[in-house]
Amino acid sequence: MYVCMIEFGSNWWAVRQAHQQPAWFNSAGLRHGRRVDHHWIWTGQVRFNRSSGFHPEFPQRAIGRTFFCELPRIYAGKTHLLVTGKASKVVPDEYLVMVTDGIHGQIFFHTAGWCSIGVQPISISQKGPRYEALLLMRPDSWIRSELGVWRLNADGQRLQLCSG
Repeated sequence: MYVCMIEFGSNWWAVRQAHQQPAWFNSAGLRHGRRVDHHWIWTGQVRFNRSSGFHPEFPQRAIGRTFFCELPRIYAGKTHLLVTGKASKVVPDEYLVMVTDGIHGQIFFHTAGWCSIGVQPISISQKGPRYEALLLMRPDSWIRSELGVWRLNADGQRLQLCSG
């Protein structure tokens, strides 16, 4: 599956175990100054192995780029999206987007109809009205907030409010 990285979550960490290559992880989190708190209502992560072509010192270089990923899988109650390598000149199957209450308005994740069938949550952190969600979206999918319906824009580089 080819995934275009539109935006990442706030929560980054690295793991390096003995005799293994390092891996970098990303998920949703809520920023409080310099601190990132985890208030997951949907637990999951995006994993970048060293061989994926991702550079951890410059994560913004991956924005707008397409990577080959395995299908999301559930392990121990967490959604895992494994990024395995860069892809060039391919049409993405899905897009990794991040939505927040400050930009996209309130989303009621516990109610039916907040998203279309083509949306796969990877990680959602929420505390009170604040949230950050990392989602996989197909080109024709949508999410609904109190402001209206959000879809990917024509060039697939950001979410756009389509109706209020």
